[in-house]
Amino acid sequence: MIRRKKRKINYIRILKLILILIFAGMVYSLGVAVSENVRTNRAIEEFKSRAVFEYEEDLEYFSGIYQTRRYYKVSRETSYELEDIRSVFYDDSRKYLGQKGDIFMTDKSPFPSVPVIHQFITYYFGGHAAINNGENRFVEAVGFPEEDETVWDFIKHPGNQPHDYSATVNLTRSNYWLNPNYRNENDPDYQYYGSTYRREFVGLRVKGVSQDQLDDAVDYATDKVDKNLYNFLYFLDMSYKYYCTDLVSRAYQHALVDEKDQRNYSKALNDDGFITSVNDIILSRETYIAFYVEIRDDIVYIYYLEDL
Repeated sequence: MIRRKKRKINYIRILKLILILIFAGMVYSLGVAVSENVRTNRAIEEFKSRAVFEYEEDLEYFSGIYQTRRYYKVSRETSYELEDIRSVFYDDSRKYLGQKGDIFMTDKSPFPSVPVIHQFITYYFGGHAAINNGENRFVEAVGFPEEDETVWDFIKHPGNQPHDYSATVNLTRSNYWLNPNYRNENDPDYQYYGSTYRREFVGLRVKGVSQDQLDDAVDYATDKVDKNLYNFLYFLDMSYKYYCTDLVSRAYQHALVDEKDQRNYSKALNDDGFITSVNDIILSRETYIAFYVEIRDDIVYIYYLEDL
């Protein structure tokens, strides 16, 4: 009788210890998330504080469709900003943002109409990330299964065998980030994000990167297009599957880190070495902000590193 009682007490103690560890982990992860969000907002505000209003224009984005823009140029002050003399715009028209290797990201989740889930993803992981391929298109990992597919279909697939699933690494048809007709009024997300993709997004560059390294990073991501599946388990099953920020960090890991030191939890653009979030890439010691966009009252505010 005594032995059974002791054994029962030990089980209770183990259960209590597990619950305490889980709670401690949740508190710690919340603290990290709060810190990262504060530091990210501070970095963006610091970037904006260096801006000087340049001019306003009504840009004809499509035939008969105009977009009011206000441009704010940010002085290049650091060595890495001055070393990369490329414009942040695709061409002289300034219709599109982005050069080869530029990282576009938004912290807002793709599920604004789903309470709790939207806030959780936005605060802890961020909404989306993509790499500019240099031809005004983006390589990105997208996780939206079609109606005849389930998340379980993607989880159970090994990832290194032929498939016809839709949620894969994708090459976009166009540069959609400033598209004023990205969604129409019938879209359920229109009331949250309006007709554009997101109301805020940021563009990053990697410090001191060479053209060969940019090519390597983009080639790595492009090689995964229509082959590698979206990773719905995030920190598991990472050998042949990717989520959006994971694809970005591992593409740059391929270009910047010696092959023998590379791993699935990317050692590039991710200082904490675990799940790569939007904030991780923004706060990485290896990146810097090249531009920031926010849309207020249907006016597009573009803060960008000045042309040299």
